Amino acid sequence: MQEQAIDAATLRRWRLILGPEAAQPLAAAQPLDDADARRDAALDYLYQREHRLREQPDGAGTDAWQGGGGQSARQGGSGVPEPQAVHWLGEVRDLFPRSAVETLQRDALSRYGLHGLLSDPQVLAEATPSIELVAALMAVRTSLPPEVLAEARRLVARVVADLQARLSSRVHSALGRRRRRSSRGQGQMSDLDWPRTLRHNLRHYQSEEQVLVLERLFFRENEAQRLTWDLWLVVDQSGSMHESVIHSAVMGSIFARVRALRTHVLLFSDAVADVTGQLHAPEELLLGAQLGGGTNIGAALAHVAGQLAAPRRSVIVLITDLYEGHDEARVIAETERLVASGARVLVLAALDRRAHPDYDRDLAAQLVARGAQVAAMTPDHLVDWLARAMQGSRPS
Repeated sequence: MQEQAIDAATLRRWRLILGPEAAQPLAAAQPLDDADARRDAALDYLYQREHRLREQPDGAGTDAWQGGGGQSARQGGSGVPEPQAVHWLGEVRDLFPRSAVETLQRDALSRYGLHGLLSDPQVLAEATPSIELVAALMAVRTSLPPEVLAEARRLVARVVADLQARLSSRVHSALGRRRRRSSRGQGQMSDLDWPRTLRHNLRHYQSEEQVLVLERLFFRENEAQRLTWDLWLVVDQSGSMHESVIHSAVMGSIFARVRALRTHVLLFSDAVADVTGQLHAPEELLLGAQLGGGTNIGAALAHVAGQLAAPRRSVIVLITDLYEGHDEARVIAETERLVASGARVLVLAALDRRAHPDYDRDLAAQLVARGAQVAAMTPDHLVDWLARAMQGSRPS
């Protein structure tokens, strides 16, 4: 029974390696399920170009992307099918592990020249703005000519503006709530501002009864309410984190406008870059992100630890899949150091619309044992978590 299961798995792998043309010779294999059918179509979309590349070394041509269904994605045609390429890139990131995604994207851009699909300014001008398209542009931005880069910048700005419009009200509602309450005079009796309250209500003094009616109360902001929190968004910019980088840049730009926060954003790969100064123009931040390279989480956390002025009023949001490329022991030690200082540390394995993470669970468990929180969140849930953290409670 076990031998049959191994044989079926082997046939499945060979079927995906060899492509749709192998379906009949490998008739003994089980039919592809929906996920494998999508993988098959995504692989065929890219690697069917290999045959034509050998016949026409000067170019692999362009095909329309259909995806799914277990059928070949090969289609004849002309022109530049940009939306299909964007959908293909999205499928690849959803269906394959990080190492395979980076290989497929590298082959698509360097071997098969698919960056040409995004090199026509008219295509970008007519494209529907989307997060997928922004991610694709971030991956190929260094190869775009100036006139295309200008159009790409406008498109990225539209996507950023849309995300800001949908998320900013949630941020200000959740993180500005305590300040608004205190200004309306709702607070603890221990924080009652008696001089101001008495001055305001003297006109309500009832002389016959010798009673002062306190029509309105005023409260002092306590020390915790007056002090600003330091928020650090520490973002892995490796090739598999495109969408998390996009949402981090947008959320950082929104947080930067909240008076109760001093927001800092770091992007890291092998090196660490402080991009806080670009939060006023997140589209420029995104098009300047150095996607790819290694992953040095320990160096990024050490940079934060060296900058903390008030650890007990600091929140560090580390956004990474935790596949450390340098020294895991340093990641653990720096996390322990931050938690011991009183800072709140949240590790987000994903910050995107789906919150479907692929991360190193062993390292995550070690960080949790040192006092960090590990989760995958959509941006609105991150806002809720920050609101709770700033009120002094830990996430459950």
